[in-house]
Amino acid sequence: MLALALAVAVASSGAPSDQYFGSLKMSALRIRYEIVSIRDRYETHKLLPEEAMHLAVLVQNAFGDWAKKYPKDDWLPSTGYNFAKLYEELPGNDARDRAVALLIYVKSNFPATKYAASSRNDLHRGLAVRPDPAWAVELRASKAAPSPSPASTAPSTAPSASPAPSPTASGRRGLTTKA
Repeated sequence: MLALALAVAVASSGAPSDQYFGSLKMSALRIRYEIVSIRDRYETHKLLPEEAMHLAVLVQNAFGDWAKKYPKDDWLPSTGYNFAKLYEELPGNDARDRAVALLIYVKSNFPATKYAASSRNDLHRGLAVRPDPAWAVELRASKAAPSPSPASTAPSTAPSASPAPSPTASGRRGLTTKA
């Protein structure tokens, strides 16, 4: 019975679904989800490049931990390749360098996979450093531009000199009587 359990453990080189990686303690499934989510949110302009990069770096911490602990996991090549594709879309040298490193990782560690072939092709054609997209520049500018606040356009509520209350029907100041 122990031999069978050991044989199954050796044959199964993938990370268990309840294993968590990196400082954010992400499962392999969550890592894959986050890569797709970040890419989607970036492409639909819901994340600025720097926000997408920040999140991607956090996810990469978990991916690196996963790859270190389960280097033969069948999901690593596709995840690494998809992660590289996310970085390829982000602007700047850091994003490009991270994409190149992931493509090299996939082609070197999983040479017989279709992801290794795609990684080799991508590296052969070269990866350019992307500029900051125009939509991000405009979005930052709109966020930075001061807009009139409701307080500056509303009338002042500061106390001002006002006449003293007039006497009421009861003859005393400030008190009212019911009719």
